[in-house]
Amino acid sequence: MTTRELPGQVTGQVTGQVTGQAGGQSTRVETHGVDRIPDGERTASPREFLWIWHSAQFSFGTVVLGSVPVSFGLSWTASVTAILVGVLIGTAVFAPLVLFGKRTGANDAVSSGAHFGVRGRVVANVITIVVAIGFFSIAVWTGATAILAAGQRVLGTPAGPAGLAVTMPLMALAVAAVAVYGYGALLATYKVMTVIGGLVLLALVVVLLPGFDPGYAGGPYALGDFWRTWLLAVSFSATLPVSYSTFQGDYSRYLSPRTGDRAAVAYNGAAMYVSNALALVGGAYVTTMLKDASAPWILGVADTVPRWFAVVVIVFGFAGTLPQAALCLYAAGLSANSILWRLPRAAATWLMWALGVATLYVGAIAFDAIESISTFVLILLVLVSPWTAIMLVGLALRRGRYHPDDLYGFARPGHRGRYWFTGGFNLRALGAFVPAVVLGLLFVDNTIYTGPFARLAGGVDLSCLVPFCTAALLYAALCRLFPERTAQVTGDAVTGDAVTGDAVTADYVTGGDPR
Repeated sequence: MTTRELPGQVTGQVTGQVTGQAGGQSTRVETHGVDRIPDGERTASPREFLWIWHSAQFSFGTVVLGSVPVSFGLSWTASVTAILVGVLIGTAVFAPLVLFGKRTGANDAVSSGAHFGVRGRVVANVITIVVAIGFFSIAVWTGATAILAAGQRVLGTPAGPAGLAVTMPLMALAVAAVAVYGYGALLATYKVMTVIGGLVLLALVVVLLPGFDPGYAGGPYALGDFWRTWLLAVSFSATLPVSYSTFQGDYSRYLSPRTGDRAAVAYNGAAMYVSNALALVGGAYVTTMLKDASAPWILGVADTVPRWFAVVVIVFGFAGTLPQAALCLYAAGLSANSILWRLPRAAATWLMWALGVATLYVGAIAFDAIESISTFVLILLVLVSPWTAIMLVGLALRRGRYHPDDLYGFARPGHRGRYWFTGGFNLRALGAFVPAVVLGLLFVDNTIYTGPFARLAGGVDLSCLVPFCTAALLYAALCRLFPERTAQVTGDAVTGDAVTGDAVTADYVTGGDPR
């Protein structure tokens, strides 16, 4: 059997010489797909997350979201506090997920097989692909719109659908080039764009400072009173770190095995918190000074900044899109590779690029429905939050002990391994996930869909909190009632839960204690 047929073998070997990955070179296409990264190639430091998350958030696609608390009618001070508290809550949920890639050397979708089953990993694959394609589309559209808006002001160039039709594919091709090259090229791009993006955002703050009023009082509260509106802004801000839950394993799988758990969680969490806080607060800051609050945010920025600074907006509209959109496309490519595991990662990434470009044209050109895409992606967080809860509960119950080789039972018909459960699915995890998602959908409230329980908390969004708590409690209870059987195998043949081989010992995990 070839290495392509055994992506999860313990040695993690792949055909060809691998360069340009944890070592930092970016001159060759990354040859690893969803196969386990060999320990010898896992040399990345957790400090890399400072580049990864800051570059992703220092783009207009994220900064624009800082306008939301202000649009709810909150004052400058209330908007900032809501952002800081919300991002802290979301980061607390997100940060520990770094341990999966660190422990398994695999991305999050493959790692999720330890709790959802090796076939149940498809849940994470589908979530990642849809969310990633959605954010890829939004990032490219936002960057293209910023370029066209600033270009229209400086050069008088057209900024309508025809301009988007030309600009978006050029941006999408640049994004694809980085994502297809893979880890090394991505990291190099992240480092450059963190610096450039940080400087541009700082310059934006300085340029608009003369018109800033720290006493900005806001407008009519979206929910009628301060506290409910403030909590709504908190819940919105908390969803942003959580939306990256299925993405960070693409990078944590390269962390050195010698990296301590505390260091990994600390750097992952600190980078996510600081980057989101700076980006969102920056977006709120700009929003308080827009000349036309009813205009699309990007167009409002281009119209508010001095004419000469519009040139900077053009440059950053293009360059700032690269890291966030490439991060999304890379994640989608890896998830597609996990499903089509015989296909090379680069080919899977191009396939996702084609899907992303099609989504762009349908959403931005054909139907002018990019806002609907954004809203749809937010609905998908109803799926992300219970998945995250189950993974965190599973991490605690298993005490972080995993057998990476057995995560690849989907590619090894003769050796299905410890995580095969029932036909490749862990019915405990699915039994917690499905009801949690259904319950979460009942609390959704947006322009596309409104659930019957949406106003139960007076308008405060509970569509992520409710499924998260429900999934966590259900999964813990099901694991207590029906202990998960894991087998430690040294032989070669495993069928379902019946294990045969040279030496087998079985244990049962209940509340983290084997028995």
